[in-house]
Amino acid sequence: GASTILFIESATKKGKRAGLLFYSRNFWLLLIGILHATFIWYGDILLIYAICAFVLFFLKKLNIKPLIILGLFIYLIPIFFNVFIHTSVLEKLNKKEKTTIQNHWQPNEEDIRDEILVYQSSYTEMLQYTLEDEGNDGDEKNIGSLIIGLHYMFDFFLRALGMMLIGMAFYKKKVFSNSKKKSYYNKMGIYGFAIGIPIAVIGLFLNYHFNWEWEFSFFLGRLLNSVATPFIAFGYIGLVMLWNRSNLFRTFQKRLLELGKIALSGYLLQSVLATTIFYGFGFGLFGEKNRAEQLLFVVLIWVFILFFAQIWTNKFQYGPAEWIWRTLTHFRKIPLVKKKHN
Repeated sequence: GASTILFIESATKKGKRAGLLFYSRNFWLLLIGILHATFIWYGDILLIYAICAFVLFFLKKLNIKPLIILGLFIYLIPIFFNVFIHTSVLEKLNKKEKTTIQNHWQPNEEDIRDEILVYQSSYTEMLQYTLEDEGNDGDEKNIGSLIIGLHYMFDFFLRALGMMLIGMAFYKKKVFSNSKKKSYYNKMGIYGFAIGIPIAVIGLFLNYHFNWEWEFSFFLGRLLNSVATPFIAFGYIGLVMLWNRSNLFRTFQKRLLELGKIALSGYLLQSVLATTIFYGFGFGLFGEKNRAEQLLFVVLIWVFILFFAQIWTNKFQYGPAEWIWRTLTHFRKIPLVKKKHN
């Protein structure tokens, strides 16, 4: 959300056609997201960001208060949708429709075993599995399938769009420029975490209490986490701004700053690394590691991409993906190598 206004302001100051460049930029991001989701990892987020961006452009001139109100309203729509489905629709579904949702949320052992085998097999088999139409089983096309689709569309798209609108408001409010008083960011950190974390923890315990059964967890189980998310995000913003003002772990700050300059490349690189580690065309560890062991891989991947960012940014102005993206956006070849200063 903040980067939308930042990009438009930058293009306008340079006398360029901001609207054309903005839509060109996000068209290519959309394409990158599709390619990433199809050929590397289906859990892509770029596609959603790009779709949201097409809407954000028309709302860029709204003032701070309307942006926050509209952002919160859009963000809360998935919550109201899930409550409505749970309280008013579920009881009216027939057994077949309920089974469709249950099988989606809680796949049986055979389906889980088949998926593990696919992702431990060749790239071709994995790709074919990813590209298969979810509606291959004709008897699965029912109201249950529609509810699943709407659930994810609302949950992913509207939550992202709502948070981006709040991000635009925060940019206009100069929150991200670290120009507010220290007490302002202290309050963001303290209240954000103090409110958000307990709500999220209660939500987690409720899911365990209901044994992650689909009737509760698929609809109401995300409710408290959704409420907690903005508060925790505010807490992180306050914490990062305060950290930026301090001398604590300055070297680590510098590494993160370098990675921030090639964020898109870092995002795609972690997908390449993780799929190489877990999928069959690499080491084939999919389904073999517990959560603690998976966290170790998270740390190792982060260490790798931080060092990669340091080495890359020493020589190049943009990350490899950023350079391709920028070149396509501006319809001209952009210099990649940094100029040497005498």
